[in-house]
Amino acid sequence: MKILLTTIYAYPPRGGLGTYIQELKTGLEKQGHTVDVLARNNDMYCLTKGNKQYPLIKRSGGTGLLHSILPSAWLGNRVYKYMGSIQDEASKFFDAVKMIDLKQYQVIHAQDIVSASVLKYYKPVLTPLILTIHGCVTAEYYYYGFIQPNSIGWKVISTFESGAITRTDAVILPSQWLLDVYKKCNIPTNNMSVIKNGIDTEAFQRKMVTTKTGLKSPPGKKVIICTGRLEKVKGQHVLINALAKLKARRSDWVCWMVGRGKNERALKKQVSRLGLNNHVKFLGMRRDVPALLNQADIFVIPSLQDNYPYSLVEAYVAGKAIIASQVGGMTEMVQHSRNGLLVPPDDSHALYMEMRGLLENPGKIKALSQEAKSWGMATFALEKMTNEVLHIYNNALASKGVVRR
Repeated sequence: MKILLTTIYAYPPRGGLGTYIQELKTGLEKQGHTVDVLARNNDMYCLTKGNKQYPLIKRSGGTGLLHSILPSAWLGNRVYKYMGSIQDEASKFFDAVKMIDLKQYQVIHAQDIVSASVLKYYKPVLTPLILTIHGCVTAEYYYYGFIQPNSIGWKVISTFESGAITRTDAVILPSQWLLDVYKKCNIPTNNMSVIKNGIDTEAFQRKMVTTKTGLKSPPGKKVIICTGRLEKVKGQHVLINALAKLKARRSDWVCWMVGRGKNERALKKQVSRLGLNNHVKFLGMRRDVPALLNQADIFVIPSLQDNYPYSLVEAYVAGKAIIASQVGGMTEMVQHSRNGLLVPPDDSHALYMEMRGLLENPGKIKALSQEAKSWGMATFALEKMTNEVLHIYNNALASKGVVRR
């Protein structure tokens, strides 16, 4: 099959969504399929064919304003701006889509509701449109306090999201938790299936031992690592508070913070204020995360909310002792005291106690690491995810009466 993966977001990978595209592309190509990717690279929409990117159109122009009879006072400024940005991005994405012959693809697989909404009206009738959802927009806006149930803003966003979902042939979610979120938001789930995120485990483990990080693990100290965007929802501030408590008890550790984000400056100030400059190191964006994980002993993901993060998938494949917040899809990934440890979100004391417990019991670190690797290698195998996605493709093709040759 020839398959087109699409998104309005960045590719090559700059986060979980991009990683999903990369891993799925790899898995499909390993099974003999041809995969192109339509996505952004900085301010340019590009079509990736093989390992080459071909520029299509620059993402310029756009007002960022909603052309609607509903004023911002009714919708709320956040919703008004969001819907306006969707309108602008959909227009830019549509301009890029028009430059591609979509008839060459047997399946089109969108990674966001905006690109799915555009493609539904422009793709060939008999070409299935699949959608993988990486987060519920309606629920996220409610979580951040931008909308309230049954408000006009809620109805506008949920109606748009529902429309994108119901107009696709099949929807893939990475977690049962996210499926339940959609049910709570009263958004149709009839065409949804849960398929866990996968990763090329062999390639990842190869990178763990062949890549040089340029960093030396401090002698006599355990390395605690946290990877992910530096944003408040990812909870690094909770981890830093827990580390301050840990430092008062023992100093045989260092913490590597990997990633960038709008909360970076505040986190660095917090580290300085708490006297942790000699213990916490900010490494920025890195391309050697597998090798960094190989050097680490404990992986911490202190998110206040999360779905099914690839950073946690990678920690499992790397075989780390894991401490995760008891939120979202992570509760499906971590079996407490078996393949990892769960702590309440936003609870620095509970996190401190679990980190302290591991440092005081190296045998427990070893046991959790071994179980994490065994479980991760079996659960997150790329072939498993790819086969389940191909099953979705084939069912969608069959429902349209299309016979694969």
